[in-house]
Amino acid sequence: MSASAVLIAESAVASMRHAATAAYPNETGGILLGVLADNAPWVVLADELVDSVRGRNHFRIAAGATSDAVSRAQQADPRIGYLGDWHSHPANVGPSRTDLQTLQRYATVQRGGPATTLIVLRREHDQWALDPRRVFRWRTVTCSIHLTGDLPPACWTALEDHDA
Repeated sequence: MSASAVLIAESAVASMRHAATAAYPNETGGILLGVLADNAPWVVLADELVDSVRGRNHFRIAAGATSDAVSRAQQADPRIGYLGDWHSHPANVGPSRTDLQTLQRYATVQRGGPATTLIVLRREHDQWALDPRRVFRWRTVTCSIHLTGDLPPACWTALEDHDA
């Protein structure tokens, strides 16, 4: 698997697109959760972390929300970990300078580890296009996306029970 590839479950893509559509014309976002597979991030869950601080051109994840979401996911499957962030852009605009600087900062904190992935959903006509980036060898690279199957039903049940 290429270092610039991101594996992503179809259900994670559907979750991000659904959240982006519901929040439109404002931004929304959250975190990417999953595992490493052949040295590539495999996103099995895209968790929306709603915060009141969002608008057409900005979005923020509240302090502490990431660690709480990771803990919930690990209760369902302890192999799952934080892989990065995602958010929507209501316009057909890819990652901003701020987005890319934040991604680089995460890579520095993680010492180049797997938690260096960013997916921006940009509004392209009436669809949400995915614009993925990773930090590889301390450079930000555009990634290819490879769709995969979903999480086993037992994991979904455990996560949905928490959200109910």
